[in-house]
Amino acid sequence: MCQDLMKKMIIGFLLFIPLQIISGQDQIITIQHDTIHCRIISITPTYIQFTQKAEDGNAMDKFILAEQVSTYLRALQPAEIDLYDQTDMQKSKPESKHYFGFSFAKGGRPIGGFWNSAWDQAYLVIGFEYANRKGDREVGVGLNASSTFVFVPITVKSYFGKYIFAGFGLMPGFDPLEGLYIGASLMIGVEYVSKSGFSLSLSPSYRFFAMNLIGNKSNMNYIDIQGPEIQQHAVVSIGIGYRF
Repeated sequence: MCQDLMKKMIIGFLLFIPLQIISGQDQIITIQHDTIHCRIISITPTYIQFTQKAEDGNAMDKFILAEQVSTYLRALQPAEIDLYDQTDMQKSKPESKHYFGFSFAKGGRPIGGFWNSAWDQAYLVIGFEYANRKGDREVGVGLNASSTFVFVPITVKSYFGKYIFAGFGLMPGFDPLEGLYIGASLMIGVEYVSKSGFSLSLSPSYRFFAMNLIGNKSNMNYIDIQGPEIQQHAVVSIGIGYRF
């Protein structure tokens, strides 16, 4: 009796293994919640290659893009399951959150409007900046100086895609001739970041300065309105930095 039972268990186990190999297929679940019963051959960050039986019983090699896959179940060995989530396959290198860099800029007040190529009282500005990025938004603070004035830019940038950004900033500062002032800027630019973290950026900006908040008026040209003197400046900046 016991021997007959053991024989049945052994025969059942031997029959179960090939049946499990045949019927224990892998499964690919798409983002549309469709299930593909197949045998997975290979997995890459961009696609999954698998074999699926056609209606005539022949096996066909097929491919599916990784972006179309939600989950797959892969029977590597009996009782072993390889569970996959698309977000794990497509994980990229974490974005660098911190930035430290230097900038070199040429600025001045355009004569006859922003698009005029002639600039009045052109100047060079050297500065440094620290910024912190979360997602597509970056907030930075720095210190910029020329031969005649110093200001502290506080900027907010939004990144569009991999290279393009746009933003605005506030710039409180001091000019020996104009006294204390505050400025605002609108900017757009491009930035390239190497795999090692070094970055190079180019950014034109248009800036407004409310001069002479405290101090004496100078003989510099300005737009005369009630209140502080308002100056308009065009600036082109080149930035060299490191993201980490």
